Amino acid sequence: MALPRTYVPSARKQHNSRSTVTTMLLLTAPAVLAAAALRPRSSRSSGASGRRSS
Repeated sequence: MALPRTYVPSARKQHNSRSTVTTMLLLTAPAVLAAAALRPRSSRSSGASGRRSS
């Protein structure tokens, strides 16, 4: 006669790693800042964007 196995939850290993959200922010934030800094700016196109200083 076969006895059913008792469920024993495995011990969770403590990881000292970053969470997925933190890793994503660390990867995407510098890329977004670099893209904004490297975006070409011209004085002629500033009026066409709809923002005009009074």
